[in-house]
Amino acid sequence: MDPNRTPPAAPRNHADYRWTLPKALAFLEALAECGMVAEAARRVGMSRQSAYRLRARLEGGPLGEGWDLARRAGVETRRRRPPSRWEGPGLDKVTVHGPK
Repeated sequence: MDPNRTPPAAPRNHADYRWTLPKALAFLEALAECGMVAEAARRVGMSRQSAYRLRARLEGGPLGEGWDLARRAGVETRRRRPPSRWEGPGLDKVTVHGPK
């Protein structure tokens, strides 16, 4: 066996691929922070598509309402953040020099 070879990663258990209550709550917390479903899902190791499937399963329950509240809170947080130097007033005065 090659001593420089790294051992394979430990296999993930089935719960890593499923939505658990702690993972769903962490997702909602991340969604409330960033307002973007794909980003929040990535933070908890899940996909955007699985997050929307979770939403469909939760619809009508307290976590379904939590999804909507978290999304609105995240969008509002993003709206209030200060613009980056590449956004906002003054961009119309920027001159871009490129090949002529």
